[in-house]
Amino acid sequence: MRLLVINPVGTEEWNESDKRIYEMFASEGTHIEVVSLERGPRSIENRAAETEVLPLIVRKAVELHEEYDGIIVNCCLDPAVDVIRSLIPTPTVGPCQASLAIASVLGRKTGIVTVSKTAIPLFEELILKYRMEKRVTSIRGIDISVPEISIDENRTIRLLREEIALAISDGVDVIVLGCTGLAGFAEKVQPFFDVPIIDPVASAVKIVEDIVELGGMRGE
Repeated sequence: MRLLVINPVGTEEWNESDKRIYEMFASEGTHIEVVSLERGPRSIENRAAETEVLPLIVRKAVELHEEYDGIIVNCCLDPAVDVIRSLIPTPTVGPCQASLAIASVLGRKTGIVTVSKTAIPLFEELILKYRMEKRVTSIRGIDISVPEISIDENRTIRLLREEIALAISDGVDVIVLGCTGLAGFAEKVQPFFDVPIIDPVASAVKIVEDIVELGGMRGE
């Protein structure tokens, strides 16, 4: 199985590291290729950046999809995923929707912990779009940018622990890490909590692998 991961940013600096992270969660026999956009922001954390990359993501997916069995758009705001699904038959998955699908099996109330707080309104709109507002009852941010995540991992873990604890105090019983830049952090914070912590990259890989193995069923 060949999966294409589209990094919706205008830099190739994370392509190799993202490929290694996706391969960590992929099944044996799944081959991962990561591409980024020819131009665009370094991260998507506000509406202006999201709006800028939407047509570029669609163009990349339409251009390359025939070479792959499945596509993942590597951002938890799931930008352009619905448009791509309407244009091409290749199964296309967004990490947020994949994570929420798994969260709905594991718990009754879901909390999302993302990076910049500027992204929270975008998540609120996405949750309404997915009609998950009754399940997603807490959305929080650790208030750092995507490029800052790996600068000081201990700080990132501390901030995640603080916001996850607050989300649990809000009453949630499952947590989704709401940024693919946080891939790998779920296992680092899981030992501190009794509720499941869901990794968005692992969720996206497993969901798209399952869809492809089931015959690539197409959905809106």
